[in-house]
This record gives sequence, C-alpha cells and structure tokens, in this order.
Amino acid sequence: MIMPALRAFHRLDVRRGLIIPCLVFCLPTLSGCIPAVVGGAIGGAELVTERRTVQRVISDNSLEIKIRGVNKQDELLANTNISVTAFNGWVLLSGEVATEEQKRKAEETAKSYEETRRVINKLELSGLAGLVSGANDAIITGKVKSTMYINSSAPATNIKVVTERGVVFLMGLVTKEEGEHAVGVAKNISGVREIVKVFEYMVE
Repeated sequence: MIMPALRAFHRLDVRRGLIIPCLVFCLPTLSGCIPAVVGGAIGGAELVTERRTVQRVISDNSLEIKIRGVNKQDELLANTNISVTAFNGWVLLSGEVATEEQKRKAEETAKSYEETRRVINKLELSGLAGLVSGANDAIITGKVKSTMYINSSAPATNIKVVTERGVVFLMGLVTKEEGEHAVGVAKNISGVREIVKVFEYMVE
C-alpha cells in the first residue's frame, strides 16, 4: 500500500513540474486563460503570504457577500452595476449607478456594518458598461495580476485588482515601495486608462 501511494505522489509531483512551465509559456499567447491560471497559483500562495489574520479574511469575504446581497434586494439600486471589494475592513465600491441618491445609498449600506473600517466610494454616474467592456476589464485584471505574480517586487497575494472601463483599482495592505511597484506594473498593461490606489500602507 505504501509503495503505490509513493508512486502516485511522485507522478503528481512530476505533472506539476511539467504543467507550471507550460502555463508560463502559454501566458503571452493565450491571454484569455490568464485569470484562471494565475488565480489558481496565487490562491495557493496566499495561504502562506497573506498579511491579514484568518479572522479578517473571513470577515472581508462575509462583508462582501452581505453588502452585495442587500444591494440586490434594494429597489432603489435596481438597474445598477455595483462591485463590492473588501480588504482588511476597507470596502471599495466601483461600477456604475444612475443617480447621486443611488451612490449615497450604496455607501450607507457599506458603512452600516461594524466590520467596515472605511468606505471608498468610486461609483460612476453613467449608463451600465456593456459586455465587451466587461470582457476587456477582466482581461486587464488578469494581466495585471499575472504580471505582479511574476514580479517579486509587487506583492500580488496582498493586492486586489479591480478594473472598471479600463480604470484599474489597486487595493491592499502594502508598503509604499510595494505600492509603487504595483502601480508601475499596471501602467505597462495595454488598455489601462487610469490607476487608482486604494492602499492601506504598513508601517515600515
């Protein structure tokens, strides 16, 4: 029983060794697969390098779910596109709404939870983004994350990347130097119109 198990483990290890170089090779030519490939790689790394406590990670995930749920049920916020991203108690609101009243309401909802430490309201007053725009944003996000993951100076595992109509929001817990490295990475990605820093800086 022991020897078959060892052989199976060895085969799995070999597959990983073959798969990783293959994925790196594919990145420049298959941009569509970048978010899935890099997301999986980063997900594993976050278990080791995550700067938030386990409780805070759970709290952030729960906070996003709760705020999104309330927004979906609120009649005032019908026909809006509100993205909610939480990191270390900071909540970023991005996307599109039609009126100032909707923008204020979304912010009030995000502030109503005790887990929320700060709300950054970047909702735009405009029509909803189309499918093509959304697809382009997803590609940009994937490219920024993948490039940061390769660039050791930019801590990809501690930065969330959100893209709305070519505007890239960089959110996370970083040093000022790390934040600037991340901005430098995003600036070199095709299709990026603007970069917005939503960093909480660590004391160095």
